[in-house]
Amino acid sequence: MSDARSFAALRQPRFRAYFFYAALAMMADSIEHVISYWIIFQKIESPALGGFAVVAHWLPFLLFSVYSGALADRFDPRRIIQLAMLVFMAVSLAWGLLFLTDTLEMWHAALLLVLHGLAGVLWTPAAQVLIHDIVDDQRLHSAIRLTATARWLGLLAGPAAGGLILLAAGPTYGILLNALIYLPMVL
Repeated sequence: MSDARSFAALRQPRFRAYFFYAALAMMADSIEHVISYWIIFQKIESPALGGFAVVAHWLPFLLFSVYSGALADRFDPRRIIQLAMLVFMAVSLAWGLLFLTDTLEMWHAALLLVLHGLAGVLWTPAAQVLIHDIVDDQRLHSAIRLTATARWLGLLAGPAAGGLILLAAGPTYGILLNALIYLPMVL
């Protein structure tokens, strides 16, 4: 029997923290898109690379979601999420280093876009499996709905936050700051 109260899963402290950090991680994902796509547009000026950015983000989901889900079933989903967040952080740091040294080339961008997409496909199924470990059965339905809400909140807030960070800190320091936003999900 499920808990019929509104937002029931948020009454559990572990889920409340997870909800917040999942929204932050999704926001960081979107911030990275805003800043890296802006620099790609400014430095490389390749419409083909712009199209590749979208394909590199979503094709890994199409090709590897089933396998990533199997990994999440077989191994501790927390460790898989940590690995995915470390990859996201490494990609943000690599963008920052390339921006800082003004050495960004098309192949760098393509590689980082693919790694970012792979981190996303590693994270998503594990995040869904983890919900079952952090809430009781009565609040599971609520947790599933709220986790979807957290992802959409992060997706919605990310471009706005990315634009503000880009304006306030610039692309180099903005993308380096973005790497830190993933840190709570690693910890």
